[in-house]
Amino acid sequence: MRTRDVTKGITLWPTDRPDYPFAAVLTYSPADPYAVRLAFIQGSRESVVHRFARNLLAEGMDDPAGQCDVTVSPHEELEDYLVLTVRGAVGYPFAVYAFREPVQDFLDQAFGLVPMGREREHLNLDAALDAFFGEVTS
Repeated sequence: MRTRDVTKGITLWPTDRPDYPFAAVLTYSPADPYAVRLAFIQGSRESVVHRFARNLLAEGMDDPAGQCDVTVSPHEELEDYLVLTVRGAVGYPFAVYAFREPVQDFLDQAFGLVPMGREREHLNLDAALDAFFGEVTS
């Protein structure tokens, strides 16, 4: 039996252009229990997806978290907002604001599917190794 995934549409605002909101989608799958995905919807162009640790997103709800490609932190002045920063393929940081409530709702649902500390029970190492070696030998 396949456990359902969690998908949550959210609105983001570039920190340098808060008057320009755009859509994004957070997803979580028990098949990849340690990670979440954030997809930026870019109109008719292909979406840009960032995969990062679920715990990083959870920690960033209350304290700054992350150091490399993704960081998450509470807004310094507005408690209803978070600041997410991602680095794209070219390495430039892209910082956005997000409402805290839908992100917290997403995390609550994700932790409802796979509680913290129980991720290992959902790993399918054989499938992961097959996928990895399939990519390496192709």
